[in-house]
Amino acid sequence: MKKSICFLLCPLLLSLFALTACMSDFDADDPAEVRVTAESLPPTNYSIYQLKVDYKQLMSNNNEYKKINEDLVLEGVVCANDISGNLYQTILLRDINPEAADEAAKDQCLVLAIKNTCLHPYFQLGQRVRVNLNGLYVGVYSKVPKIGQPYKTSSGNWRLGPILFQLCATNVQLVGAPNPKAPELIPLDLTTEDGEAWLRTSANKTVFNTPLLAKVSGTIDEVDAAKKDIAETGTLETLGGKTYAEPLPKIFGPKALRDAGYGIDRTLSLKSNSSNVAIRTSTQNEISYTVIPEGINTYTGMLTYYNDWQLQLRDVDDIQPGQ
Repeated sequence: MKKSICFLLCPLLLSLFALTACMSDFDADDPAEVRVTAESLPPTNYSIYQLKVDYKQLMSNNNEYKKINEDLVLEGVVCANDISGNLYQTILLRDINPEAADEAAKDQCLVLAIKNTCLHPYFQLGQRVRVNLNGLYVGVYSKVPKIGQPYKTSSGNWRLGPILFQLCATNVQLVGAPNPKAPELIPLDLTTEDGEAWLRTSANKTVFNTPLLAKVSGTIDEVDAAKKDIAETGTLETLGGKTYAEPLPKIFGPKALRDAGYGIDRTLSLKSNSSNVAIRTSTQNEISYTVIPEGINTYTGMLTYYNDWQLQLRDVDDIQPGQ
């Protein structure tokens, strides 16, 4: 009888040991060490600047794109990612080339859109990335130049969306290790008088100036002395005919105020009070729940424009007092 029990227990113990070992191995995996990108790609033979030159007309429109059918290989350094959840399926690549003859070619950015909800472990700030455009699409979505793939919206329209995550294994290569001191992580300073004048100049709204990693400063209108305790009324959050107001104190992205794009625009009045920049925040992320600070503050993030300039913060640390 004892032998029978022993024979029954031994396989069970071995199975439990094997399962525990497998679970331990799986839990020990570091997402940053799991290879999801190509081991090697052809040498770089293209640039973000050249891409914008070649497709300037296409990128000057809205929601247009074109498939690339040749090995055009460019590089850039990750200067914004999805670490807070505010930039969704978005990697901002920046290429700084101070030796370029053309002034516009010295500093260029481009969005690499990837269909995944957790990109930052693989695409950390300061990481150099090489992209082979062959088989991918380039164009604009809401006037933002990007690399992506077309998709069909619920209303039947085709738009340039993110590439499939598995395409990173064939078209995207991580070059070296992330460099936290990379010059590409230093934002364009638009907090000065010259910077604010640059934002006021309509001629600067070109494909060569969007997207950008930039910082601006000023006061957010919604929390000035007259408005900070007055809740705006939401138009989309209704239940049983009841309309909800935003919570107080005011936060960057209350769900009650979201628009059709599931985002909220807060108006940043620049220090000169001569123009504004929208601080755009998506809902239900770390930044959206952050209380809006009063007074003059500096905000850093991905600067783009549709009709007017808008800034999307990367992380809560992109909000700094003063300036």
